[in-house]
Amino acid sequence: MGPSSAFLGVLFLSGTLGLTTSPARGRLRCYTCSFAKPCDPVPRECREDEVCGVSVGTSEQKEEEVIERKGCLPRAQCPLLGHATYWSRSYSLRHQCCEQDLCNAAASQPPPNLPLMTLLPLAAMIGWGVHDFL
Repeated sequence: MGPSSAFLGVLFLSGTLGLTTSPARGRLRCYTCSFAKPCDPVPRECREDEVCGVSVGTSEQKEEEVIERKGCLPRAQCPLLGHATYWSRSYSLRHQCCEQDLCNAAASQPPPNLPLMTLLPLAAMIGWGVHDFL
């Protein structure tokens, strides 16, 4: 039996005994923090039916007021809208979910204001000296 035959035998035995090199799918680890600011996220292990998520809430009284929390969410809750009360104010929630360890690290950004989106290119053109061409 040569070296290649011995190697094939080891591969056969490891497959037969259930010894595989692929990682077993376990519970996700997600960052968790409440609506409080500043958010100092702490890694936490989720339940088997949960995924990582960021829940972004918009105030029903003041639309520009946004809150955010991170944590484990039931997979079925991801596409649904929700509601939360924080400091006696009501918020509409939308959830952004992901299914990898610690994938909810990044803070979400509220969509930019339309007038601001219009002014930014104009300010950039003026800053770059494009005003000479206008």
